[in-house]
Amino acid sequence: MSAEHDIDSGLIEEIIRDCFWGDYSYSADDIKKELASGDEKFRLFLFTKILNNSRYPSKYIRELFDENEVRFFLSKIPERQGERASLRRHLVRANVLGELSEIKGLKWLSR
Repeated sequence: MSAEHDIDSGLIEEIIRDCFWGDYSYSADDIKKELASGDEKFRLFLFTKILNNSRYPSKYIRELFDENEVRFFLSKIPERQGERASLRRHLVRANVLGELSEIKGLKWLSR
């Protein structure tokens, strides 16, 4: 996990625009403070907002959470969510954790 005080405010502002859609009034400083507090409930909330709403979930999740947190938070999200949510979970598993799996409609290419 990145040290919260080292997180770029521009990255946090990008996350706010991309994931919160005006339904919360968090500032970049508010989010940095919450992340620094280590509050697991807030971290899961932010992880879920990124996972569900972001155009770039893997990018943001990789910047803010370590692999153990990603695994833990993914285990907290119900698998019975819709196809879109399932696809996003699989993509984060592949891009952040390196856990490749067969995903209907997608094929991984080796480079």
